[in-house]
Amino acid sequence: MITAVLLALAVPVFILTADRLTAQTVPATPVTITSGGEQDTLFARILKEPANLDVSFRHAELSTVNGDYEAAIGSLERMLFYNPNLPRVMLELGVLYFRLGSFEMSREYFKKSIAASDTPPEVRARVEPYLTEIEKRLSPNHTTGFAQTGVRYQTNANAGPIGENVRVFGFDATLGRQFVKAQDWNWFAQGVVRNTIDFGNQRGDAWESTIGAYLTQHRDFTRLNTALIDIQTGPRFALFPEKSQGWSWRPYVGATGINLGGSNYLAAGTAGSALTWMPAPGWQMELGSERSWRDFYNSDEYPTVENQSGFISTGYVNLYGQLFGGWTWAARAAISDNKADAASQSYLQRGVDFSLSYAMNVPMFGATRRFTVSPFAGYLDTQYEQADALVDPAMARHDRERKVGIAFDALITERAGLGLRLQYSKTDSNIPNYQTDNFSVLAGPTWRF
Repeated sequence: MITAVLLALAVPVFILTADRLTAQTVPATPVTITSGGEQDTLFARILKEPANLDVSFRHAELSTVNGDYEAAIGSLERMLFYNPNLPRVMLELGVLYFRLGSFEMSREYFKKSIAASDTPPEVRARVEPYLTEIEKRLSPNHTTGFAQTGVRYQTNANAGPIGENVRVFGFDATLGRQFVKAQDWNWFAQGVVRNTIDFGNQRGDAWESTIGAYLTQHRDFTRLNTALIDIQTGPRFALFPEKSQGWSWRPYVGATGINLGGSNYLAAGTAGSALTWMPAPGWQMELGSERSWRDFYNSDEYPTVENQSGFISTGYVNLYGQLFGGWTWAARAAISDNKADAASQSYLQRGVDFSLSYAMNVPMFGATRRFTVSPFAGYLDTQYEQADALVDPAMARHDRERKVGIAFDALITERAGLGLRLQYSKTDSNIPNYQTDNFSVLAGPTWRF
């Protein structure tokens, strides 16, 4: 069902109105034309009426559906000869040249289609994934990055329980006020750098690497000061490049290190693989699995975390797609089986996340800048394997976390901007020790390259 929807949304459907020519991507039933009779008839009319844009457009439409991209390009370029101010026609030319592998020509037409300041948001939304993909294919070594720093406020920075009533050795107890939920501020810095090295073998094979980092310094809860680094690298191999475009397989390895409260907290190694399908630029489905070995280290602040060490296996699916009018969506579903040294720390975890993004163009400082609004939601269900005798020997822990939020991203220059994220999360648990809620606000300048 998902495959059918993705294919339908990716089919270009041309709409001809009485007063103007438009082109948009909408859900549609794929059209198959088995005869080129009408296409030939229209071409004969073009020879007699070269300035008739309706006839040229209809010919381009049928040629595209029939896979005759060269003929479609000829008709669309003829339209631009008689009327050079047709940005949506330029967009379709960019798509056609992209399909033919003429990426330089494709890029030129795409850039022309969004050159005007009043370009519709849906046109920009269609063009940008193509431009990104073109840059990747034309550059043998492509590096991009994102960084942000700022401040974060949380109503429950220490992840303390909502109330004072908890369970200890299976009995009810009252928790001291210093251990329940408490607010705090922290400074943070985060960033990610992605690098792609093209093998240059015409198949699209490449080597992809990602490095991410996260730092925090808390005002009150200094034991939560965090330094994290995560590295992932591996090749991406094109599958069936002669028969079908958009399929690839990516095996990868990774490593993660976390320092918490000034002491080593976690070291992990990961091996995994992912199968990716891109039915069209701007649409992607990724199905993957990975297995990690995690070592936790005891410290003065965290004297008992060593028993969480062990293997965790995860299967996941990531989805991304363009909708209409500047809207995009993304979703992720994952299931993890964690086998820790202590059975009370082993668990089965299932989670889903979903987000929408709306991008709009806003005039600012004499230029057009992008402003993005992204509401999101998520759910995480964690069922522990055995009871923890220190908490309640008769009951295994079961947590259900829900989160909702919204993120804002405003570009002030081509690279610099401001980011804001609001989030509320609540965890319901069958054991009161783990019933928590938290509202957080994160804000600060951003930088892209």
